[in-house]
Amino acid sequence: MTKTVCVRISEEEKRQLQKYGKLSDVLREAVELYLNAKKSDGLLQKLADLQAKNPIKTTIEEEVSLIREDRNR
Repeated sequence: MTKTVCVRISEEEKRQLQKYGKLSDVLREAVELYLNAKKSDGLLQKLADLQAKNPIKTTIEEEVSLIREDRNR
């Protein structure tokens, strides 16, 4: 179901947006991009929080040792 949203913009903003196509399509795409960016920001923040709680740090020597152990199984 599609809802109607009213947006107030100046004539200059309208002219600038119309350079990229039909005004309604440009605004729809802009809202979608904004929502996707906000969703990505939230996911990246959750990831950063999880990484801060569970830091995993290994040296190159430890990595090589773990790889060798896996190969020998």
